[in-house]
Amino acid sequence: MTETRHSHALPELRFSLSLLYVGRVLLGMNRTTVLDDERLADVDERIEAVTDELVATELLHEAAQLAGDVIS
Repeated sequence: MTETRHSHALPELRFSLSLLYVGRVLLGMNRTTVLDDERLADVDERIEAVTDELVATELLHEAAQLAGDVIS
């Protein structure tokens, strides 16, 4: 991957998203109380936010590559 000023954030965001999905699965497996629905909603919102941030960062990275704004 060509390195841009945005590329360093991509692996961290992908890892964070993976952890959130694992947490979501684990919470979903233990649906015993009403609190779990609130927790699932909170995790879902965070997954959405991290996904949006990841997509935006990937787009910035691709734009930087197209513009030739790469780190040597």
